Amino acid sequence: MLRTYLSAAGASVLKTVRPAPAPALDRIAGPGSAARTVRVTAEADSVARFDRAVGEPVRDVVPVTWLHAQAFGASLELMSARDFPLPVVGLVHIRNTVEQHAPVRVGETVEATVRVAALRTHPKGTEVVVTARFDVDGATRVEETSHYLAKGARVDGAESHEQPEREPFEAPAQTLEWTIAPRTADVYARVSGDVNPIHLNGLAARAFGFRGRIIHGMYTAAHGLAAAQVRADAFTWEVEFATPITLPARVAAAVRRDGAVTRVDVWDRKRGKPHMLSTVTERA
Repeated sequence: MLRTYLSAAGASVLKTVRPAPAPALDRIAGPGSAARTVRVTAEADSVARFDRAVGEPVRDVVPVTWLHAQAFGASLELMSARDFPLPVVGLVHIRNTVEQHAPVRVGETVEATVRVAALRTHPKGTEVVVTARFDVDGATRVEETSHYLAKGARVDGAESHEQPEREPFEAPAQTLEWTIAPRTADVYARVSGDVNPIHLNGLAARAFGFRGRIIHGMYTAAHGLAAAQVRADAFTWEVEFATPITLPARVAAAVRRDGAVTRVDVWDRKRGKPHMLSTVTERA
């Protein structure tokens, strides 16, 4: 995926220097917009390496976070297109929702269809909504919606959208403590293909306004989902990314179960500020 990142970076620079004429937004976002399709087989070795990297037990069920990683390159390609009105470099991943209808099993071949579903207003800029559908033999197993924020950027004609207010965070009773080393980012980059330099290079991270290398948000999410120990075939998983985790780090976490609902929150031990808030709701 390094080539995809380099291409995305080049496209972002080009858009800054020579902006493209504004296209009709329905060509680049919405049900009639262009899509990318990726076919991938869930090979046992690939899934097992991913499982071990994020703390999942190695079994015959493919984590939805592995599926996300397979479709992420297609998302980058769509957002790097010449007529896409925003530079992809600098987009911030802010939220994800995943619906698993039935699990994908190791050995199955998955067809992922990725599309930019919407460009909509956000108090801090413009929100990009990307959907991914994962099918096996024509049947949809998993659906994912990813939300990205282009800070300070405005797009004429973006769909009007009112952001819900986040409830004030009060740290629950801590049940876990995670130590996240710089090597963790290196390992996750290898198993996921996400080689964004802000996770792997301190100078690159500081160039984008971070204090140093930050761990992948999807690593934190995947590690949190592993901690939830969901074993239901069908569930809804909602994740909100609040503040990045600078490496190395020791963070607090809590897993709380209430019937079919499991919450996993991760926060800064000293300041009490949240890094990630997530909820898993199991379905019959």
